[in-house]
Amino acid sequence: MHQRYPVEVKDSVVAKVLSRGDRTIEDVCRQEGISPQTVANWLRKHAKVSGMKKSNDIKKWSAEEKLKALFDTRSLAENDFGTYLRKEGLYSHQVTEWRADALKSLDEARTRPQAPKRDERDDRIKELEYDLARMEKALAEASARMVLQKKADLFWAERELRMKK
Repeated sequence: MHQRYPVEVKDSVVAKVLSRGDRTIEDVCRQEGISPQTVANWLRKHAKVSGMKKSNDIKKWSAEEKLKALFDTRSLAENDFGTYLRKEGLYSHQVTEWRADALKSLDEARTRPQAPKRDERDDRIKELEYDLARMEKALAEASARMVLQKKADLFWAERELRMKK
C-alpha cells in the first residue's frame, strides 16, 4: 500500500533536495526515510514551484549571459554552485565548456599578430619604391627605343647600300 504524504512534506523534501549542497539525492532520501523514486516523482511534479527550471525550458544563452554566469559562479562553493546550476537549468559541463572557450578566445586574441606601427619613414619608403619602379619602366622603354633605332639605322644603311649598287 502506498503511503500518502502531505503537500508540506513533499515541498519540504523537494526544497531539501534542491539545496542539498554536495550530498546526493539518495542521502537526502535516506535521511527523510522516503524512497528515491518517490522523491524523483515529486521533483518532476513540483520542480517548477520550487524554482528549478524544467528541461523543456532550455534556452539559448547569449555571450553576455554566458559571461555573467561565469562571473556569478567563479567563486561559489560546490554546494552553492550546484544550487545555481539547478536554478538556472544548467549542467556543470556547460559552465566548464564556456570557461574553456572564453580562455581560448583570450589566448588567441593575445597571440594574434598585431599590425605593425607606421611612422613617417614608411610613407617615404613607399614613395621611393614608386619612383624607382617608374624610373625602371622609363629605362626599359628608353632601352627598347635605342634597340629599335639601331635596327632601323641598320635597315636603312643596308637599303642605301643596295640602292647604290
